[in-house]
Amino acid sequence: MSEISQPLDVSPVKNKKQIPLKWLILFLVAVNVLISLVYKPLEPEISIPSESVLFHVENEQMIKDPWFTLPVVGDVYLTNSLTSTFLAIIILLILAWQVHRQTSKGQLKTHGVVLGLELIFSGLASMADNAVEEKWRSRIYSVFYSIFLYIMVINLCKLLPFYETIGVVHPVAEHGFQAEQWTSWLTALVRPAPEGEQGYRLVSFFRGSSTDLNFTLAIAIVTVVIVQIYGISARGIGYFNKFFNVRAIIKHKGKGLIDFIVSLLEGISEIAKIASFGFRLFGNMFAGSVLLLILSFMVPWLLGSFIMLYEVFVGLLQAFIFAMLATVFMSMAVQTEENH
Repeated sequence: MSEISQPLDVSPVKNKKQIPLKWLILFLVAVNVLISLVYKPLEPEISIPSESVLFHVENEQMIKDPWFTLPVVGDVYLTNSLTSTFLAIIILLILAWQVHRQTSKGQLKTHGVVLGLELIFSGLASMADNAVEEKWRSRIYSVFYSIFLYIMVINLCKLLPFYETIGVVHPVAEHGFQAEQWTSWLTALVRPAPEGEQGYRLVSFFRGSSTDLNFTLAIAIVTVVIVQIYGISARGIGYFNKFFNVRAIIKHKGKGLIDFIVSLLEGISEIAKIASFGFRLFGNMFAGSVLLLILSFMVPWLLGSFIMLYEVFVGLLQAFIFAMLATVFMSMAVQTEENH
């Protein structure tokens, strides 16, 4: 006689009461309105160069202190855009650790960080497949994904609430703000200082790295160098014939002179890619940062939130454009002359 299995208890599990998202959003909006009524937003200070977070003050003048000194390079300063870069690297390391933890047993889990990255990378690959030869996809896509993910995190980090708002205050001779001492270690800048009264200024700990021209030009240089490395690995030393075509003069003489001049122009355009990459990313992200600061000062309640959503889209778009252009240039560099 077979045993009769006991029925399973399938009674629904009571979920814990959770605060609806709409009430949480309304609460945060109300808090934002109340704070804006008590503490008016300060007039933004727009600065193109980044600022050193290590400094001392002499006669109400900020003197930058070097972080360390290199024999040939000289003084190296710890700027607020550099601290933002370190923060982005930490976030990327945490993402890498999460992916390793979820895939450590050799199985790809379709949830969490792994699922999100898989969706992003599969979407990027589908858009780049037509531009890259199949035999080069595994090598080029690794750089493609890395550039996109790095710039995406850099761009989105600048939307964090403590960017441009938390730092160190120091006295200034003019155009400063009144400081309100909340605790022994916490001071708030509340309103413009009247004429003749001591004013203070904030040096923020974090500033969006992509709003610093040094960062955008640096990543542009690295990208263009990687393009040349791929070209040399695919076509050997003959790759440089693309930029200095002496062989055309030897073979075709008169007609070869035109090809030689064209190759020189090609070399100039290759160098110009650095400026194109760097200034495009810097211009778009710096303009968005300025727009956020100005609108947060003029309309401090709701409009800034919508602009931040727009900046999320712009940050993702600029990361995609930068990475996609780098992928196209790498694909062009590895093409042999027969494929041109």
